[in-house]
Amino acid sequence: IYAPSQYVFLVCLIGSIPTRMELVSNLLQFIVTLLGFSLSGIWYLKSRKQTYFLLTCFYGCFALGSLYWTLYLLLFSETPQVFYVSEFGWMASVIFLYILQYALSSAEERGFATRKALIALLVGVPLCVFYCTFGDILSNLLWCGMMIVVSYHAIRGLAYARTQAGAARDMRYFHIGVLCYVAAEYALWTSGCFWPGDSISSPYCWFDLLLTPCIFALLPATGKAVEG
Repeated sequence: IYAPSQYVFLVCLIGSIPTRMELVSNLLQFIVTLLGFSLSGIWYLKSRKQTYFLLTCFYGCFALGSLYWTLYLLLFSETPQVFYVSEFGWMASVIFLYILQYALSSAEERGFATRKALIALLVGVPLCVFYCTFGDILSNLLWCGMMIVVSYHAIRGLAYARTQAGAARDMRYFHIGVLCYVAAEYALWTSGCFWPGDSISSPYCWFDLLLTPCIFALLPATGKAVEG
């Protein structure tokens, strides 16, 4: 039987688990993106290749967004009420990811036509309309617009890589990495519409954890595309 003081402590501990889980998830995301920033930065300093510089910018912007979110959780034990500080960093990271896609692709790949790339629109547009019913319209339009663009180029690039051989075929790992990142983001946002993110049993919590390895996977995938 718990004494009153022990009972209060137990209730407070259990009540803090959701916040702690979100804190752990975001802290892990910050550490991983910081590691990606460091490694890609070292690769850039050694090779001076533009692609590694763009990858460094991608990880750096994402890490800054995660850092603000993590510090806010740590200091105030709640998610930021004004989330645009983190969102600017995360949006900037997607912009750098798109520039990286363009830098890695050849002129032939960019001119390659395939109907499979339309899957990006068929998935992204309905999801965008759906998200707009739950949150800020402008923010959802920007996020979904960027995801549609990068997934469109990734699907087209993957279809092109499968028709090639040698180094051009190694690009498929990068395109798969981008698609995994986009899929994890979509899954995270969709789960957030149905389940609150403040429970350890919530799918949102686990999709947030899944996003972290998807982001880090872009590091070796880019390295293979560059060195392939």
